[in-house]
Amino acid sequence: MLKKEGQNPGMLHCSESTAILKHPIMNLNAVRLGSILQGRTLVPVQDLKKIGQVKTSIQEIKTVPKGYNISYGKMFKTKRETKIAVIPMGYMDGFCMRKDRDIFSLKENVKSVGIEIKKFFKDNRLKVIINDRKYPVIGRIGMYHAVIDITNAEDITTDSEVTIDIPPMQVNSMIRREYF
Repeated sequence: MLKKEGQNPGMLHCSESTAILKHPIMNLNAVRLGSILQGRTLVPVQDLKKIGQVKTSIQEIKTVPKGYNISYGKMFKTKRETKIAVIPMGYMDGFCMRKDRDIFSLKENVKSVGIEIKKFFKDNRLKVIINDRKYPVIGRIGMYHAVIDITNAEDITTDSEVTIDIPPMQVNSMIRREYF
């Protein structure tokens, strides 16, 4: 309509990352790339590779007794003697910033309305990778730390590397980047 009125609308776009793939007719003469640059979309894409990962190392390892509260707010109590690892990575660094996995707000909000979602959080617990195996994060993620359950691991030490799956755009800008 603008063109018919003699106006130049400039670049036209109405597609974001998912629409680029699902509805190419809407691409017009420009698109807005966002999550696709991070290797994420809401639709499956063959050969799309996720970029970036955060690596840290274990700061402390200890064994805690059954019934021990982990982290803030007594939100996690051990059901057995548990071997834990503390990593120096928390929400200040970008860990657990996605709204659908943010235990600081979603769980608290739903819990306050009286809806039971313990099973959801048990089944969808955050995990980290240590020595090519996945281990669950337990308790609340702190500002500068997180606690990992490594009970069944014998090969983990304070020197072990921990890989965390965080979208690169959510990682604190103070964290050193390495490019290969």
